[in-house]
Amino acid sequence: MKGFFKYALILLLVLGALRQAVQAGQQIYLSESPNGRYRVLVEQAIARRVQDHIFFRYPLILQNTHNFNRQFRILDGSSPLIRETPKGTFQLHWESARFDWSKDSLKLFVHLEVIEGSWKTYFVDINSGKTVDVTAEIQKNLVSKVDFHDWDCQQPKIQVVQWVEPTLVFIKLTSICGKHKEKANAKLFYSSDSVLFDTVQQKVVSNCMECKDEKSVKKFNKYYLSTIPTPTPVPEETPTTE
Repeated sequence: MKGFFKYALILLLVLGALRQAVQAGQQIYLSESPNGRYRVLVEQAIARRVQDHIFFRYPLILQNTHNFNRQFRILDGSSPLIRETPKGTFQLHWESARFDWSKDSLKLFVHLEVIEGSWKTYFVDINSGKTVDVTAEIQKNLVSKVDFHDWDCQQPKIQVVQWVEPTLVFIKLTSICGKHKEKANAKLFYSSDSVLFDTVQQKVVSNCMECKDEKSVKKFNKYYLSTIPTPTPVPEETPTTE
């Protein structure tokens, strides 16, 4: 009888370990590239064990749909995007993540709510497999203006408007502001900035404060044209007589 209970206990422990392994393997697809070649998923992975308690982490992974072995970690997800369940699985708060792909499907912006009400923007270069936090770079002009006027403003909403060229992207920031930091604001207003982000240099190369989209596009197209090298004229050959 003792032997029976011993083997039964071992069986329960094995089944429990298998159950945890299955839970740790849970995956949810979040976004797919325009050409269907790549997708972003979040998976549950075991971070560490403390006695009988398991702590999980939730990496966001970019995966090649033609070869699942070709993938890389973008960053780690957390609350409020991730919500663990009492059963040891997880659920997603879908409103806490947004994805903006380039037309060639080789570049990606990930907008992630890292703390409730607070967002960060990450640029992902698929060719290099690198992820860069570009939040401060994109917001710097608007933040400078707000600091100069000493306004009280919410964190700006970041929206990818369009890709001007394969490596240049038009991003718009909009923030709700009040003129007083130390007291309640009876009147609120919008403050905005349009920026042109260069994905090669990974920095803002032009901006248009408080501009309508049409004006911003004209300015950014003008910047792009100014970066095209002028062809070197070919000298004309001097005619020769035989």
